[in-house]
Amino acid sequence: MQTTLIYNLQAKNTASLSPEEILKALRQAGYDAIYTPTSTEKDLDRVLRNVKNVVVIAGGDGSIRAVAMRLLNRNIQIAPLPMGTANNIGRMLALKGKPLEIIAGLADPVTRDMDIGCVTTPHGTEYFLEAMGIGVFADALEKYNPEDGKSVIRAIQTLRRTLIDYQPKFFHVNVDGVDFSGSYLLFEVMNTPTMGYHYLLAPEAKPDDGLFDLVLIHANQREAYLKFMRAALRGTLEELPDVSIHKGRKLEIAWRGFPLHIDGEVAGTDWMKGNNTPSQKDEPELLDVSKPYLQVELMSQAVHFLVPKSTTGTV
Repeated sequence: MQTTLIYNLQAKNTASLSPEEILKALRQAGYDAIYTPTSTEKDLDRVLRNVKNVVVIAGGDGSIRAVAMRLLNRNIQIAPLPMGTANNIGRMLALKGKPLEIIAGLADPVTRDMDIGCVTTPHGTEYFLEAMGIGVFADALEKYNPEDGKSVIRAIQTLRRTLIDYQPKFFHVNVDGVDFSGSYLLFEVMNTPTMGYHYLLAPEAKPDDGLFDLVLIHANQREAYLKFMRAALRGTLEELPDVSIHKGRKLEIAWRGFPLHIDGEVAGTDWMKGNNTPSQKDEPELLDVSKPYLQVELMSQAVHFLVPKSTTGTV
């Protein structure tokens, strides 16, 4: 079976296992594996253009997303080797053990299909595997800037600093024809239970049901937000009266220049510059609904993962 290895040199743990070691293990598991180094998006586009059968990704969630969005509508399976910082996708697929142990398990594999989120912005289309959102998390991620180096401590510190003087924004939102407009601290569209550094935001989210879980924390509920984030970090989300979770298929948001995150990246920072004008009052009548809309919907079971048959995943 023709297999292509994508190896992210910048991922946290790839230095512990060379491409040659991975290729050897894949061949022992019955895969005709090849490796071509990639260091830019153009390299990735070139390598993935003519791949067949299976793509093995040694890297983190960002690497998996980068490959998945390039393989949409193609009958190609993705075999993740979680070697990044958070590895939420690997956790969601219940991949356990070291990478070489996962490769050995691929001798007896099974396919698990997963939804992927599609976000249509005023300047193009983005995709997410885990979550997209607006509000305090997106604003904090913009300040954090993962390109400055990933750090769990720095991420939490940035989130706390952002929350101290954060002004909730009014968002004009429609979910499956229902008006969800209002002022929120946090507004997250979840495809998987976790995001970021293992933040458990939507325990009941299933990435193969064609629905997203919309997690909302309303304005002026900072204490609820702090309790929520502490519980999310512990992985034991508690019931909080000011946090609501809803399911949906299609969502529209009137865009007023506020940051939005797509998985672990702030999307479109180039076209957001100069447009992020904060509202002076938290009132719907001040919203200019003539602004462009963001449209969010899930592409059902559009990504095909290949995992060891012994894996008991949530997909």
